[in-house]
Amino acid sequence: MRLSRSILIVFLLAGLTACGFHLRGSIILPLPLISMQLIAEDLDSRQKTELERQLIRAGASLKDNQTENPVRLMVSIRVLPDYKLADTAASGKIIIRLLRELSYSLSTATGELLIDQKTILRQLDLDLDSNELAGAEYEKQSSGQLLDQELFEQLIFQLSQFQI
Repeated sequence: MRLSRSILIVFLLAGLTACGFHLRGSIILPLPLISMQLIAEDLDSRQKTELERQLIRAGASLKDNQTENPVRLMVSIRVLPDYKLADTAASGKIIIRLLRELSYSLSTATGELLIDQKTILRQLDLDLDSNELAGAEYEKQSSGQLLDQELFEQLIFQLSQFQI
């Protein structure tokens, strides 16, 4: 009985990994992408630091120079205008949609394109109290940072699927 239970657990764990299941933060970049030069366009210092942190956690070794011929990851983020979904002036509640768009491409150190430009779009709807402007602005800022993190996680996931 004990042996069959152990076999069942091993079988279930193997099945989870075969279906693509990963624990959050356990994505590892493929070997050709380990040595990488990050070219961050339109990212502020906080966004760049967060992206670098996530890339390093995924196994990347970020290079500033081209002596080791790292692959070049070009990343840019566009903050799209907030979109008001609803406004109930009587109660002071508004619902807005935050939109972020991340574009990236990957090339060799010599400029050969490995991944043509791709775009990832994320959105988040917020229910805000227009009577508390400071709180609403803080919530928008925090939610924007959350969207950035989700975009970076999705970028790393897509890079982890890269095949040579």
